[in-house]
Amino acid sequence: MGNLQLEREFIVHSHDEDDVLLNVLRNFGVDFDRIRELNFYFVFPSESDADRAAGMLAQEQIASEKFCINPPWWKRLFAKPQWSLSVTREMALDEAKIKQITTTFSNIASRCNGEYDGWEANVMDDNIAGED
Repeated sequence: MGNLQLEREFIVHSHDEDDVLLNVLRNFGVDFDRIRELNFYFVFPSESDADRAAGMLAQEQIASEKFCINPPWWKRLFAKPQWSLSVTREMALDEAKIKQITTTFSNIASRCNGEYDGWEANVMDDNIAGED
């Protein structure tokens, strides 16, 4: 995440959602040291906002994928589609790193009229507590 200018213009961000998800994973016995796929999500009101955020990510050598989120068919006369970006990284569940990413991605989303929508971790291969 390096020298991203946004880090200098810090926007206060709560890490409550990060803490909840990390605690759930910890309580299930997920191995935090294992390298795994993490996906991070953004939502924007327009394609140009999503493109601007993708450009900011690309400046930091962070690849992203853009998707159109069409409203349900019964709302299409009155609602515009939204645009989503997703970022996939291979990394351990490092709490400090995840919170740093959350702050950086929240700042990018805010600058581009969007929202950082959180993250998820692939734990499919973990032996989760309670499984037979």
